[in-house]
Amino acid sequence: MKTVSVREAADYIVAHVPLQPPLRIPLGDVVGHVLAEDVLAPFPLPRWTNAAMDGYAVRSDDVRGASRDTPVRLTVTMGLAAGDFPNRPIGAGQAARIYTGAPVPIGADSVIRQEDTDPDGDSVMIRDARDIGANVRVAGRDLAAGAVAVAAGTMITPRHVALLAALGVANPVAHRSPRVAILSTGDEIVPLDHPEEIAGGRRLADVNGPTLAALVRDAGGIAVPLGIARDDRDDVARLVTASSDWDMLISAGGASVGDHDHVRPVMSALGATIGFERVRVRPGRPTAFAVLPNDRPWLALPGNPVSAVVTFELFGRAAIRAMAGDRSPHARKIRATAGEALHPDRLLEQYLRCRFEWRDGATAPVATTTGPQGSGVLTSIARADGLLVVPPGGAVVAAGTLLEAIAFDRG
Repeated sequence: MKTVSVREAADYIVAHVPLQPPLRIPLGDVVGHVLAEDVLAPFPLPRWTNAAMDGYAVRSDDVRGASRDTPVRLTVTMGLAAGDFPNRPIGAGQAARIYTGAPVPIGADSVIRQEDTDPDGDSVMIRDARDIGANVRVAGRDLAAGAVAVAAGTMITPRHVALLAALGVANPVAHRSPRVAILSTGDEIVPLDHPEEIAGGRRLADVNGPTLAALVRDAGGIAVPLGIARDDRDDVARLVTASSDWDMLISAGGASVGDHDHVRPVMSALGATIGFERVRVRPGRPTAFAVLPNDRPWLALPGNPVSAVVTFELFGRAAIRAMAGDRSPHARKIRATAGEALHPDRLLEQYLRCRFEWRDGATAPVATTTGPQGSGVLTSIARADGLLVVPPGGAVVAAGTLLEAIAFDRG
């Protein structure tokens, strides 16, 4: 039986999941996807030199020294709103009435804000020279034509959409979202549409199915529920092989070595290459990973819902992000100060559910556990902001010790 560390398991998984193919995705649907190729600017941004505020486009030489006491009079030769284009340049002694976003005429290099002017028929009095060389957005200053606007490997956010839309990119090329099959196991569980059995105490609700589906979607995947397999080897194999419309399988339960644990025997029976069968982690030690003969990975998580959530955050999220093209798929570590004394496991790396609190003058948040940390305590995960990493060892970790942590909020 191959047992690995958390880091070894995460690295192995990322190295053995398939990158999803690229395809053109409508801009309105691309948030959360990872670009498969660079987006180059087809034209400069701004597209043309334009006014940054309402006022008058002028030549600097014509208004230098203008003040309230010594105003400068210029002839207004045209008016320009956003969407208008000048049909002639600005010459000496001339100005153009201009509004924000309108193209600045050739010859003008400044826009004098309208508060510093007094219109007077076909002319304007300039009463302040503070805007010489200002309030003009020069073409290409933001982005030159041909420059990389958004690089391949970038996960698209709504902020990227603004830039892509400005460049007229309607269908960027990004990696497809992986389709992740979700399989719950156990004779004791039923779907949530069996309320009488659940409320009557005859069966337990399937917690892992909807929870893992939500986590898959949050990680950028598409959840494909396979249902609940009974504690029977043939039933597990039947549900795994019943559909091929998925790119990765995540199962919950049946991954240990008891008489009712059938996941690893089914992996072997289906000809999977098993990468590891246990991880030195608490909670979640009976976590396994294999690759089926069709190159589709199978991540087997423990059946306890708390353990399933923790191990998904350590391994499942990284797998989905790697498949989606993310070049930094591993969980991002932060530093946090232990808010209480902690007792390490002698051999296993612990991931304690915790809340983060920023205190005045602190350089790192204080991490306090969310109460009892047993793997059956669902409130411990529901109330958590993240996971505090406690390395294995013998000595008590004193309050105030700086440790690594994983924040659930990845913003």
